[in-house]
Amino acid sequence: MNLTKLNLISEGKTKRLWSTEDPKLAIAEFYDDAMMYHGKRKLYFDGKGALTNAINVILMQVLEDNNIPTAFVGKYSDNSMVVKLAEMLPIEVVVRNYSAGTMCDRLGLEYHKKLKFPVLEFCYKNDELGDPVINEYHAFAMELCTQEEMTSMCYNAMRINKVLCDLMKEVGIIVADFKVEFGRVNKRLVVADEISPNVARFWDKNTLRRMDNEGKNPEQEYQKLLTLLNRITDYGSKE
Repeated sequence: MNLTKLNLISEGKTKRLWSTEDPKLAIAEFYDDAMMYHGKRKLYFDGKGALTNAINVILMQVLEDNNIPTAFVGKYSDNSMVVKLAEMLPIEVVVRNYSAGTMCDRLGLEYHKKLKFPVLEFCYKNDELGDPVINEYHAFAMELCTQEEMTSMCYNAMRINKVLCDLMKEVGIIVADFKVEFGRVNKRLVVADEISPNVARFWDKNTLRRMDNEGKNPEQEYQKLLTLLNRITDYGSKE
């Protein structure tokens, strides 16, 4: 895309956001740091930003094709994409199909247990507080979103879950859980972050394990996932 990366707007755990000459568009640039266990551990490997970008580009286009609105505009470079500038809601929506991570710690659940129904959790995006779990009443009381926006986030999160689960099932992958964030673009809520192994647990259906040798080789997981997605979609070569 014929845009110029100008000034740094923000810097998060997995990417930087840059302004462009178009006030409505920005460039999201992915790092080569691999975030593990919800940002509690970082591993570095060359090319991780490009792998994350490639995976995210495919999944965002899959969502768009399923009429789920996103901020995604197009691929910009190997490790970056063009996005619509969005007013981010300070809420992370976590969708869980299997018990894992902090859910097991908080509720005493057995790890790798398939849940009878997908569970939605909400976290207040605040690094100083450790992104605490909240419910919708906290969100309304703290004025993090409106009731209409909460309804929209829940509805679209469950739609995303269905699309991802159906897609990954084709290549023998289980979507154990994932995080999604939303932002306002022209007063409309859209998916405004990323969907990748940075923010999701993708498990092999036979082992119920991540494809990264249990966190020892994250590059293996990113590369295998991209290979499988390219096998069942035709987005990989599109920009």
